[in-house]
Amino acid sequence: MERVAALVEKLTTQLAEKEDKSQLKQTAVQLLAALSETDQFNNLPNNVSVMIPGASEDGAELIAEVIDSPIPQIQPIEVRIPSLPKLEPVEPKSPTIATSIPVEINATISSTELQEKLALEPIKDLKSAIGINDKFLFIATLFNADEKAFEQAIKTINGFQIYAEAQFWIKSNLREQNKWDETTEIVKAFDLLVKRRFA
Repeated sequence: MERVAALVEKLTTQLAEKEDKSQLKQTAVQLLAALSETDQFNNLPNNVSVMIPGASEDGAELIAEVIDSPIPQIQPIEVRIPSLPKLEPVEPKSPTIATSIPVEINATISSTELQEKLALEPIKDLKSAIGINDKFLFIATLFNADEKAFEQAIKTINGFQIYAEAQFWIKSNLREQNKWDETTEIVKAFDLLVKRRFA
C-alpha cells in the first residue's frame, strides 16, 4: 500500500506541475501495476476510474483514459513434456563371456589368490598402510602383545631395499622368535602387506 500511496502522491504532484502527458501516463501505468499487485485490489473490476481532486481537465481525461483501459490478465502457459517410448530389455544373441568360460578355469583360481593379486597395489610405508584394527590384531597375535617389538619390526622392514631381504629377516627373526604358524590367515595378511611394500 505504501507504493500505491507514493504513486498517487507522485501523480498528484505531476498534475499540479502540469508535466508532460507521457510522464503522467507512465506514472498512471505504474499505479495500475501497483494496484494489481496488492491483494485487496485483485477482486476489483477491470475498469477502474480514479478522480484526483484539483486536476485539470486534460490531466483528468488522460488519467481516466489510462485507468479505464482494462488491466491485462496473466494467462497460464501450458507446458507439454513429450512422453518417452517404453524401452524393452535386450536379450543377448550370443552367450555371454561368463557363461562361455569353462568351469575348470574358474575352479583353478581360488578366491584367496584373486584377492592377493588384486590387493598387490604397492605401498610406500608399512606403518601408514596398516589400519588401526589390523595393527592391534598383529600386535596381539603375532608379537605377543608387545607394541614396541611390532613398531621396531615395521621400522626394520621399511628400511630394506628389496623383498628378498625383508623376507629373509622376517623368517629368521620374527617367525622363529614369535613362533608364527605360516598357515594362519593373520600371518598371510602380514606377508601380503610386506609384499605390497616391495611391489
